[in-house]
Amino acid sequence: MKKLTLIIPAKDEEESLPKVLNEIKDYECNVLVILEETDIKTINSIKNYDCKILHQSGRGFGNALIDGINNVETDYTCIFNADGSFDPKYLKEMLKLCEENRDFVFASRYKKGGGSDDDTLLTKVGNMIFTFIGRIFFSTKISDILYTFLLSCLY
Repeated sequence: MKKLTLIIPAKDEEESLPKVLNEIKDYECNVLVILEETDIKTINSIKNYDCKILHQSGRGFGNALIDGINNVETDYTCIFNADGSFDPKYLKEMLKLCEENRDFVFASRYKKGGGSDDDTLLTKVGNMIFTFIGRIFFSTKISDILYTFLLSCLY
């Protein structure tokens, strides 16, 4: 999977990000962590891990994603959360689907075998409403619009 870069936007993730990096250490992919230069605790918590640290040019999640995507040197990229909410065991399957001529592969908590430990009735119903609206406005077949476990082809 050396053709894959994991983009991990992080902010104040000094406790969870090292656990995430331990989870993915056996996957053959590039890891790019994007965070603010002032997030010293998170930076110090990951400096001994095999990842590239990129200080974002601005502020916010969207800026971190843009900076990350602009620094990817592989054919494929995956936005991967720093809080441990994604299971890396699906990366190979997602990459395989992208290699079969798909531009994007979205993971979903609401497909068979999926789930989320922190999903409440309120968040599930709210996500269903946002997903329904997203399907109408953007003509997508997505089943979980608030879950950004996304793998895409960049070429």
